[in-house]
Amino acid sequence: MAVSGNSAEAQRGRLLAALERGPVDTVRAYRELDILHVPRRVFELRKQGYDISTHWMERYTEAGVPHRVGVYVLGGARS
Repeated sequence: MAVSGNSAEAQRGRLLAALERGPVDTVRAYRELDILHVPRRVFELRKQGYDISTHWMERYTEAGVPHRVGVYVLGGARS
């Protein structure tokens, strides 16, 4: 995905587009979407009326260390 800027608005746009395609975990958002503080962008989208739920999963880093990461899922229509 092409990075279209680093403003909070651009990051929210990338995250929302990815969520519309399916669940997004914190690590993917950081690495592939270039979003450094994913929970903040999710918070901002929720404030805009988007129904985003958080689920938790254990994911291993390249070093083999487990981490608990958030998985974000876009719900129904915007309120």
